[in-house]
Parts: sequence; structure tokens; C-alpha cells
Amino acid sequence: MSIFNKKEKKLKKELYKRYLTDYKDILKELSELYDDLKESYATTDSVAEDFTTFAESITTKLTPEEAERLQQFSIELKKVDKCARDAVRDVRDVLRAHKKRLKELQNEIR
Repeated sequence: MSIFNKKEKKLKKELYKRYLTDYKDILKELSELYDDLKESYATTDSVAEDFTTFAESITTKLTPEEAERLQQFSIELKKVDKCARDAVRDVRDVLRAHKKRLKELQNEIR
């Protein structure tokens, strides 16, 4: 009976190690994705704010229809900026959760 338990424990440990290796690979890819996304967002972080400032400065020179279209475009650009900021935050949160789970898995193996 004890032989079966040893084999079972050994098999379980091997499966954990494979799972852990795969998990580390996924975590590495997720980390690279987050770094790329964060870097891309950092380069465009102030675009919406700069555009809004620019739009406000030229609004008086436009017709009311053009000013309204520019205002709508500015609002939509702010929504896009918020979406991008939220995406960076969400990927960071997923990355943190995966790192936490990886530590838990490593503790389970020991």
C-alpha cells in the first residue's frame, strides 16, 4: 500500500512541476505584454489632455457647428484614453494575481 502512495506522490509532484513550468511561461508572457502596454500608454498619456487644451484654445475661431464637432471629438478621445488607462490597470491586476498564485503553487509543491 505504501508503494502506491509513493508513486502517487511522485506523480503528483511531477505534474505540479510541469504545471509550474507552464505557469511561469504564461506569467513571463503576461509580464511582457504588461510592459509593452504600459510603455505604449506612457507615450500617449497626455495626448487627450493636450488635445482638449488645444481644442479649447481654438473654439472661438470656429463656427458653432465646428466647435460642437470638436467638443464631441474631444469627449470621445477622453473615453479612449480612459479605456487605455483601464486596460493597463487591468493587465497589471491580472499579472499581480498570477504572481500571487505562482507563489501559492510553489508553496504547495514543497
